[in-house]
Amino acid sequence: MSDRRTVLRPPIPRPFPLRPFLFVSAAVALAACADPSDERSAEPSLAAETIDPARAAALQALPYLGGTTKSAADDRAGPVPLHDPVRCAGGPRLYTTQDLSRADLIDPAGNLLHSWSHSPSFRWEHAELLPQGDLVVVGVDPHQWPDEQEFVRIADESRYLLRLDRRGNLLWKRKITAHHDVELGPRGSLTALTFERRTLRAIHPIFPVRDDQIALLDPRDGTLSEQRGLLTTLLDRPSRFRLLPVHPSKLGGPPWIDLFHANSVEWMRREHLFGTHPLYAPNHLLLCFRHQSRVAIFDWEKNEVLWSWGAGTISGPHDAQLLDTGNILLFDNGLGRDHSRAIELDPRTDEIVWQFRSDPPTDFYTESKGSAQRLANGNTLLAESDAGRAIEITPAGEIVWEFLCPHESAPGERAAIVRMLRIDPGRLEWLFPHLD
Repeated sequence: MSDRRTVLRPPIPRPFPLRPFLFVSAAVALAACADPSDERSAEPSLAAETIDPARAAALQALPYLGGTTKSAADDRAGPVPLHDPVRCAGGPRLYTTQDLSRADLIDPAGNLLHSWSHSPSFRWEHAELLPQGDLVVVGVDPHQWPDEQEFVRIADESRYLLRLDRRGNLLWKRKITAHHDVELGPRGSLTALTFERRTLRAIHPIFPVRDDQIALLDPRDGTLSEQRGLLTTLLDRPSRFRLLPVHPSKLGGPPWIDLFHANSVEWMRREHLFGTHPLYAPNHLLLCFRHQSRVAIFDWEKNEVLWSWGAGTISGPHDAQLLDTGNILLFDNGLGRDHSRAIELDPRTDEIVWQFRSDPPTDFYTESKGSAQRLANGNTLLAESDAGRAIEITPAGEIVWEFLCPHESAPGERAAIVRMLRIDPGRLEWLFPHLD
């Protein structure tokens, strides 16, 4: 099925001006962290996807898009132009509109079941539905930078986590440098991605580095209980995570090196996998890194990276998730390749065992965000985020459900969505006891 449409993309900016020796020194320092043994033999054989490294690096420096133009055909189609009730998994779906700071729960027909919002807010980067209908949000407060001629800046102090009840009442709000992801972990704590700016001459002699962190918080009031940075951990094991050089960026205010740009974190919950392979254990976390084009597994107790994969095969990925089979499902954005795909990877062998690409491939593409969820019937739910679009596909890649965000971020522009997630109806008895 063809699904061509036009996505608005800002022009690729010129790299931030640097004296040549500065970037060279950073590249050399990062290259020194590399170990040729890190590149598994399976990866080059899978690299049929041609990636333009220069274009990928330039796209990394762009701000996240707010949406895409709407055509007259889209307006006639309504929010769900395609729905095959026999092959579609059915069930409610939750999505967040980033620039509108709202989360909507819909049925497969696109009907609104419930909505959450809280003002004032500049954007919501992710919203996680908790038991009993509470919502935890990774957000950004309104703020103003003195010079906003080129990009929207996000001040560190404007970031927050908040918790709303099912009626949208504020339970708590914590100022913290949260970004991209939060989940309720199996130990009862909220696990969020945060960051701090660090000066590390091994990476760059002048500009600070963004050290992505994993933070544990009390879900009752947002109190921070523990926080660990990833940079030192990764530098300690170069043979398991070869750092790629990243251009300095002006996004987020003063120039810095957004080295990792982690965008998803998940505790391993599949108890039946524990003990079957060293990668699977209750103290392990799965993370995804956009700017390193990698997914990785960390041991929380040992503060150690155990495994990583992706460089040279994927580009700018998002939303890595562990499946019941032990495989990993992830969204490969395809920066520098101009088409996105979903991948199912076996981390025990580093083999791609399934993938989805549109026909033609360029009809499915988002430079930022993106999500993939494996459903109980074997289908996969995908968010083509920048286009404000989601699709459900069969294992053979047939589209059986399509959704177009009904909200506008600007006149004539469909709002971007962050992720699309099917919610088990059993978790929504507080809303509709009869829902199935």
